[in-house]
Amino acid sequence: MSQAKGVSVHPSSAGDGRGRILQAAAGLFAERGFHGVSISDVAEAAGLVKSAIYHHFPSKEALYIAVLDQTCKTSRQLMAEAAQGPTWLDRLRGATLILAQLLKPRSHVLSLILGGITQVTPETDPAEATAMGTLRREFVGAISQEIAAGTAAGELKPIDSELGAFCLIGQVASALQAGNPMPQGDLVDFALGLFLDGARPRSGDLSTLSR
Repeated sequence: MSQAKGVSVHPSSAGDGRGRILQAAAGLFAERGFHGVSISDVAEAAGLVKSAIYHHFPSKEALYIAVLDQTCKTSRQLMAEAAQGPTWLDRLRGATLILAQLLKPRSHVLSLILGGITQVTPETDPAEATAMGTLRREFVGAISQEIAAGTAAGELKPIDSELGAFCLIGQVASALQAGNPMPQGDLVDFALGLFLDGARPRSGDLSTLSR
């Protein structure tokens, strides 16, 4: 997964077979996608035999879900730790700055999120769709919490906080991938400003969106 300016979502691999497997699998799944990786590939990258993989994970699907789960939980923790300040907007900006480090160009986190939890369609197996829904809520949790706080304070429209979080994440990711030479913090502020312009109530706003 990704590391930038001290921000990392790598599971610890020191002396931990499960951690070594997750670390190896995360890099492979991010680079090749789910269908481009075999259990043999993971075993070779982790320096283990295939039976060691199956000791921890019953299938490639279970390993993939575990990688996404680790990515989402660690990402949320990092964003929550950065969500500091006296106001919801201060906390939202802090979380969004960490998000930008996680979603920088060529990031494993970005590849895993785009290739995993966002790829749910009406044809997706119901159990898988439920699991991916849980992972999506985990990933956006720190950001959606502050958006909900802004709504509760009457400073944002009564929007769905999770949907708002996904919109903000998309704007941040797009700004980072655009190749603009502005510093990363300025790109974050640009994306955050666009989101706030749309989410703040205006005089005479008749929006009926509900959370």
